[in-house]
Amino acid sequence: MKRFNSGIALLALVASMISVDAAAQTTVPAEKSQQSRAAAAPASGSAEQDIIVTASKTGAQALQDVPLAIQVFSGEDLRERNITSVGDLVSSVPGAFEGFRQSNGSRFYNLRGNVTQNGDSPIGYYLDDTPFIVTNFGIAPPVRFLDMERVEVLRGPQGTLYGQGSSGGVFIFHTRDPSLDKVEYAFEAEGSQTVGAHALNYGSAGALSVPIIKDRLGLRVSGGFSRDAGWADAYFGPYDGTPDQKGVNGAKNDDIRVVALIRPWDNVNIRAQYWHFRPRQNFTGFTASVDPPYFQNTAGQNGFSNGSFTLWSLTTTVDFDAFTVTSATSNLEGVFGINIPLSPAGSFSSQFLPKMFAQELRVNSSTDGPLHWVVGAAYQDGKGPQVNALTLPGVNINADNNTLTKNWALFGEVSYDLFDGKIVPLVGVRTYHDKRSFADSGGSVPTKANVQTWRLNLSYLPTDDLTMFISAATGFRPGIVQSRVQVQSLGLAGVPASVALSPESSTNYEFGLKWRNPDRSLNVGLNLYLLQYTNLQTSVTGGINGVNGFANFGDATTKGVDLEVRWDTP
Repeated sequence: MKRFNSGIALLALVASMISVDAAAQTTVPAEKSQQSRAAAAPASGSAEQDIIVTASKTGAQALQDVPLAIQVFSGEDLRERNITSVGDLVSSVPGAFEGFRQSNGSRFYNLRGNVTQNGDSPIGYYLDDTPFIVTNFGIAPPVRFLDMERVEVLRGPQGTLYGQGSSGGVFIFHTRDPSLDKVEYAFEAEGSQTVGAHALNYGSAGALSVPIIKDRLGLRVSGGFSRDAGWADAYFGPYDGTPDQKGVNGAKNDDIRVVALIRPWDNVNIRAQYWHFRPRQNFTGFTASVDPPYFQNTAGQNGFSNGSFTLWSLTTTVDFDAFTVTSATSNLEGVFGINIPLSPAGSFSSQFLPKMFAQELRVNSSTDGPLHWVVGAAYQDGKGPQVNALTLPGVNINADNNTLTKNWALFGEVSYDLFDGKIVPLVGVRTYHDKRSFADSGGSVPTKANVQTWRLNLSYLPTDDLTMFISAATGFRPGIVQSRVQVQSLGLAGVPASVALSPESSTNYEFGLKWRNPDRSLNVGLNLYLLQYTNLQTSVTGGINGVNGFANFGDATTKGVDLEVRWDTP
């Protein structure tokens, strides 16, 4: 359930170097690899410089030139729109919406018609160059936006560059680097009131960047906390209009990020990052009623939905005369889950303990010539142990299980500028191989998947202010793995199902247009798309009360129009 704030920012204090904000979108980094494709800077006297993005993995590109349905939010945009969470961001993205909320730390989002309540996410989430993946349970990262340089949102399948779990699109969160030549700092505090809550919401966050060795080593630390008052009541028994407890679903969120930037040589950047998130909430998002919101039959017990995630990452880039080599390594570990009180004296508990190691190595062209390319390889080793327990008087049922995956992929894209860059054909391909298994007390069920995805694109850029493109691209999502009890429940309902579902694939056909007026104060983006899903994975009501499952439920087609208009008023 979504609640609305009656006062969003009672206090917002931000102290930072002006150059920090200006660098978020409007300037190109100094490294050579970031210069080659961003040469389309506006003429002197233009309203602003080109917005620079890196989603294509071929170096920096002007947003206007990228032949994708892509939307960019700078750090300044996020503050101006009061976007402080992924949920806030999704409300500003055409075709995106929240699909399922277990708690403030376990939230699922949908884009262009894809649907999920379990399995790998149909949306890819990247924190800088590293993926945020919870095996077989595709939640979004609970990131804080204070120290965000920009967010790039790619709509539609991105299977060639971003692989599995990107059939709906990709969210890329670019955090700020440490400064190597000056001290930078920022601080903000906020307070608000949620309608129906019995107390104020409040929080604060800050960032500090310090150069340790000028031009060679810098350190940046950021983080904060938030406290949101509860707005749902609790009844020890059935609802009777007189709550036994008020405002029981209060939430907390803490995080800290530490990043070091090392530049031992002018052509080498090493970025090491530690990020820790701790979202917690009393009770869950599963209220018994929406209006009024309440929990019932709690028997005086407190529910909770807590989480703790730790992400380590190391990214190294080396620039050569004609190409750039990038290595991105990460390790994610977490503990999160729910505890739901049950009357008369019991509970249902489900805890996840995911781990994911990821490595990507890629090489991209960095010259000013007409040929642009990127090739790479990726490897992931993950598992998603789940501890489930149902406890009632005389009943104690455990349904522990684990989903394990080891997968690797090879990918590449190439484009060529024809007629001085006015026409640009592009082709891309990815081959993906996954060994996945489900293990529980009944044994192990192994599966294998070999998937190829591709992308074809033709763009037309007659002027610096108009870009048109047509595109066909594919994506896929690994098959959901579910328990044997869920399979049995679906069988009783007459729905054929298996422990491991078939992978879901998608094919997207799209026309896109980007236009801006000469002074670039007015920007218009239009996308028309036809998105076809095969072996669509969806939730199905089972034959056992309270035990639902998942099945491949045939094919589906989504047709849509995305329209984005931005006007920078005088």
